[in-house]
Amino acid sequence: MTQQEIIAALKELPTATLSEATSKPCDLPPIIHRVVPNACVVGPAFTVRCPLGDNTAVTRSVDQAEPGDVIIIDCGGPPRTAMWGETATFASQVKGIAGCVTNGAVRDIDAIVASGFPVFSAGLSLRGSTKGQPGETNVDIVIGDIVIQPGDFVCADADGVVVIPAADVDDVLNEAARLRADEQSRNERIKSGTPLAEILAESGNRRPS
Repeated sequence: MTQQEIIAALKELPTATLSEATSKPCDLPPIIHRVVPNACVVGPAFTVRCPLGDNTAVTRSVDQAEPGDVIIIDCGGPPRTAMWGETATFASQVKGIAGCVTNGAVRDIDAIVASGFPVFSAGLSLRGSTKGQPGETNVDIVIGDIVIQPGDFVCADADGVVVIPAADVDDVLNEAARLRADEQSRNERIKSGTPLAEILAESGNRRPS
């Protein structure tokens, strides 16, 4: 599959299903949630690692990322300083960047929401970042217990954020399709009157109800 075909297929699947379709955990910490209502995003990761409180590398990433990329930022600490705001959002939209995910904080929320640009963050903070520490871009990062490599596929929706390793994406898509088919079959059986407990017992109660 081409990258565009992979992205199109991932967009058809909720993050919960993708998470269940992986052989090992791929979900980022649940504190990371969407800022813009109804926003979802899928795209290859453009990774950023910033020293705590300094977003110099974030500014650089907006210039370096390709259209369709999702900028994903590890700021290495609690979300006290805003790593992303209105200017980065506007510049990213002009360039065609797909979205931003960070374990840090963001600000200028009204402007971001008005833009519709998908942003997922661990919190809000009006405190501005410092400048001058270079940080790193396009390197392996770790958010929570998830290792993220450049080019891995970032998928984010109302439930949270998952990162699918590029090397595993074909297998994950195949397994996710199977899970969705199982879900549809289960729902049809529920509509026909089969008790939920019976259905879950048959599957070993592996799936959440």
